[in-house]
Amino acid sequence: MEAEQQLVNEKTLLQKMLEEIEGLEKQNIELQNERDKNIRNLQDSRLWLQGMASSNNRSNNNVTKLTYDELKKGTNGFEDSLQIGEGGSARVYKGFLRQTSVAIKVLKRQSYQESEFTHEVNILRGVRHPNLVVLMGVCPEARALVYEFMPNGTLQDLLKKRPRSLTWKTRICIASNICSGLIFLHSVNPHGIVHGDLKPANILLDSNYIGKLSDFGISRHLSQNDTRITPHHQTEFPKGTLPYMDPEYFQSGELTPQYDVYSFGIVLLELVTAKDPRGLRKLVEDAIQKGELKKFVDPSAGKWPFEEAKKMVLLGLRCSDISRKNRPDLVTEVWYEIELMKHVALSH
Repeated sequence: MEAEQQLVNEKTLLQKMLEEIEGLEKQNIELQNERDKNIRNLQDSRLWLQGMASSNNRSNNNVTKLTYDELKKGTNGFEDSLQIGEGGSARVYKGFLRQTSVAIKVLKRQSYQESEFTHEVNILRGVRHPNLVVLMGVCPEARALVYEFMPNGTLQDLLKKRPRSLTWKTRICIASNICSGLIFLHSVNPHGIVHGDLKPANILLDSNYIGKLSDFGISRHLSQNDTRITPHHQTEFPKGTLPYMDPEYFQSGELTPQYDVYSFGIVLLELVTAKDPRGLRKLVEDAIQKGELKKFVDPSAGKWPFEEAKKMVLLGLRCSDISRKNRPDLVTEVWYEIELMKHVALSH
């Protein structure tokens, strides 16, 4: 009798195990289907990005020519209270022109470069993308460029002054925006464009915290082989910002798409840590080796799932690898990983 009961118990246990295995197999199939679906969506997204770059990147965007008097009137005589930003080469004012709020970038006389002014106009008048700032007008008389107004300012200002407005989900979405804009620039026909000065100060955020690339004064077109910029004397370039500059540039003198990938990697590290970019890569590497990375995840971002924060940090380190040949490709690798992060974030 006891043996029969033991046999019944074993059969019951075996049945439960078989049911659990069947359940796990179903769950595995569902996960594989979800993964395949995500991959198809990402492939469609990449095709869309490349398609836009090849068929619609050279828009006939007619930039409006504005007078100095119009700018003066739209800013109350360039009133100090309307100044919303200042860098080494320009001041930026909020203005109201032709019934529209705009941002007016006025180049400083002492640092004014006619070539950079003309170059930025030519770059932006020829391309349109949701993650590139829109150039609306120019005023050569005032050495001014007029852009769409971005209510949330620069990513740099938000990370320093209002970091809590940038939740971890928002930060991942901004990373996706930047990656999208860079892929588009690098794919523009007939010659791709390297931004050359990617940093949080040149990433603007609209009312919905959608990131847009700005400041194309030192951007350069790729040559036909898509590996280097039309030659310039190395003493002329770069005019970028040191912590974001590709270390290999100083040896090769070539400004390539991988230059932007390096800069993007540093920006990713800043999005996670909100730390100063100087020496940030080494700081993060040391933290990982010591098992102390959690200490460097910016608490202002909210309850960022540590594994997701770590994924972005590791991607940032790969992008900012000292060697160009070790950096991942934006289209085939980086975009895929960031979109998976974005999928996880938006599902929370």
